[in-house]
Amino acid sequence: MISYDPKNWIRILLDFPRSPVFRTLALDVIGAGLYAALIVWLETDVWRIAVPLGPSFLSILGIILGLLLVFRTNTAYDRWWEGRRLWGQLVNTSRALSHALDAMLARTSDRRDEYATLLGKFPRALADHLRRPRDAGGPHLPNEIVRTLSRAIHEDVRAGNLPREAIIALTPMVATLDDVCGACERIRNTPIPFSYSSYVKQFVMLYALVMPFGLVREFGYGTVIASMFTFFATMGLELLATEIEEPFGTDRNDLPLDEIAQRIAGDTRHLLTSP
Repeated sequence: MISYDPKNWIRILLDFPRSPVFRTLALDVIGAGLYAALIVWLETDVWRIAVPLGPSFLSILGIILGLLLVFRTNTAYDRWWEGRRLWGQLVNTSRALSHALDAMLARTSDRRDEYATLLGKFPRALADHLRRPRDAGGPHLPNEIVRTLSRAIHEDVRAGNLPREAIIALTPMVATLDDVCGACERIRNTPIPFSYSSYVKQFVMLYALVMPFGLVREFGYGTVIASMFTFFATMGLELLATEIEEPFGTDRNDLPLDEIAQRIAGDTRHLLTSP
């Protein structure tokens, strides 16, 4: 995930050439400009017959396209934000579980290190699990860690290392780890429907192909600049949505799962093993 100061807008503007969207669309925008220049040249210098598509028609298409892009970007951002909220919940639950175990276990108990290790492994295992291909087989490591943690708590209660009340206090927090894992899997395993995503891309391309015909009579060769800016704006929004709709990957704008997992591991170990 890219870290930046949102108040330093000059720094953000100067970073524009290194923007992932800009670098991805640079050649496509140039291609849109060349296509628009070809249409203007054909209509003004070769055929001298304007296709009857005026700005009013483009305005109607633009309204429809705008509604589609708003829904598309909002849906993608909701998925990204829900993923961040779930990992924030994982941070809080891990700390709460560590506080509870720290209060219940004897200071000299050798079980503290084992609990710290299990709680520190879970977020790392969850991040790796979410980044695996959807159809990949193999063991479900987050489930194995939660099962080991739950068994350890029950064994310590039976052995007298934890009070009997620990079952009631700790079980809901352990269950929350399963809830977070399941919710993250729901986001990963339920992508934006293909038909909707493809339709938006097709509509953007159709709009880019039609635009020069609607602007050439009023703007002449200025249609080239207008087409390039419009294509960059519309296709850029689609690319942004595509990048953030899968928040658990390793793209520049995906969630910083590695940093969060490292923070959880450090916090839980400090809470359970520090004097």
